[in-house]
Amino acid sequence: MTFTNAKRCTVDTGLWLDPYTGNFYFLASDLDVEHIVSLSWAHGHRGANWSVELKRQFAEDHENLWLVDDGRNQSKGDRGPDEWMPPYEPVQAIYAQRFMAIVEKYGLKFSQEESVQVLALLEE
Repeated sequence: MTFTNAKRCTVDTGLWLDPYTGNFYFLASDLDVEHIVSLSWAHGHRGANWSVELKRQFAEDHENLWLVDDGRNQSKGDRGPDEWMPPYEPVQAIYAQRFMAIVEKYGLKFSQEESVQVLALLEE
């Protein structure tokens, strides 16, 4: 890994595997820190009334963060697995499982329609 300065605060290069595409990346600038369950999605699914502390915990939860291709992160936006799945097929079930685990961990709730679609994805 290389850094942009002597203080070693900002990573410049390394080797990362993007779970959304299955591609390897060498430049940190090509990656985004992705919330598997986005802050916006959580807000609209019972997270709106969380305390500031719980919102911070959720935003910084390592179980909810992946390093992914910055363009893929932007294409996902704040959609859940009923509307968006990673294009790399081998990770789709893992993504859906991780999404559901975060939803459960934080007491979030799928709509009835979302729930039916996500359960169908897990059964495939």
